Amino acid sequence: MTRRTAPPELMDDLTRSEGELRETLLDLGRINRYFGGHAIVRAYLDRVLPLWQTRTPVQPALTVLDVATGGADIPVIVAGWAARRGVPVRIVAVDRHPTIVHLARELTGHSPAIAVLCADARALPFRDGSFDVCLCSLALHHLSPEEGLGLLRDLHRLARIGFLVVDLLRSPSGYAGVWLATRFSHSPLIRHDGPVSVRRSRSWREYQHLAEATGIPGIRVTRHPFFRVALARAG
Repeated sequence: MTRRTAPPELMDDLTRSEGELRETLLDLGRINRYFGGHAIVRAYLDRVLPLWQTRTPVQPALTVLDVATGGADIPVIVAGWAARRGVPVRIVAVDRHPTIVHLARELTGHSPAIAVLCADARALPFRDGSFDVCLCSLALHHLSPEEGLGLLRDLHRLARIGFLVVDLLRSPSGYAGVWLATRFSHSPLIRHDGPVSVRRSRSWREYQHLAEATGIPGIRVTRHPFFRVALARAG
C-alpha cells in the first residue's frame, strides 16, 4: 500500500454541492467524536494550559488557530473545553473551500468565540506568533510532502506555545478499520474518502522522518487509538 497510488478525495472537488458537503462534514464530526480525534485535542489543550497560565504577561484569552477546519467540529469542542475550565478563548478557523467555510460559519453560529475565515493551509495569512496554539486535524494527508513540511513549519512559526497535527496512520489494519467504520456513514463521500485518506497518509516511519525534516525542536510523534498519529510541540 503506497501513497502514490491513492486516488484523489472527493471532498477536494470544489464543485461538490452544499448538501453533499453538509452531510459529509456532520459525519466527519461524529467520526472525530467517536474515534478519538476530539479526545486527542482535549488532552493536548490540558497539556498546554499550564504553560499559557504561567506566561508573563497572561494574555486576555487563549488564542487558537484551527487549520483546514472542515465543519469546525474541532473549534466547537475547543470552545466547550475552555468553557468547562473557565478559560477565555478566541478561535480562528480556516478552510480553503468557500462552501465549507459557509457551512462552518453556519455550524458555529452559536459560538461567539469562533471566527471562520477562508484561507489555504499552504499560504496562511498570519504574522509570526499570532496564536498561542495551532491545530490541524485530518488534513496533512491532503498535502504533498513538500506542502506538509511547509505546513508544520508554518504552524511552528505562528504558535507562541505549540501546535498539534493529527492524521491517520497508513497500514493494512488502518485501511481495514477505516473502511469498516465508514460503511456506516450516510455520506457517499465519507465511504469513498475514508479508506482513500488512509492510503494517502503516511506510515509510522514516514511520520518520524517528516518530524525530523522540520528541524523543529521538541516536536513529538505519538501513536493514538483508531490508527491516528499526532505530531505536536508544547512549550
